[in-house]
Amino acid sequence: MKAKLFEFLITDFEEVYAVIDNEKQRLHISPVNYSYNITLDITRDLNEQIVQNTEYGEMGFNKRVRQVVGKIIKELDLV
Repeated sequence: MKAKLFEFLITDFEEVYAVIDNEKQRLHISPVNYSYNITLDITRDLNEQIVQNTEYGEMGFNKRVRQVVGKIIKELDLV
């Protein structure tokens, strides 16, 4: 299991931690100061899962989630 802290200039997502569970093949992402999290199966299409997890709710918030998760996935080289 690996964990990493990311910092962004995006409201609600200034500090976000990501945990990769290699045993269960999952990526868990959660902001430090906001009650939201997303868990993705790294053996499946990550972009499709992001769209499914942000399909409903407030559009601006979902856009920020997609932005942050996309950057984290790219930086962790999971693309």
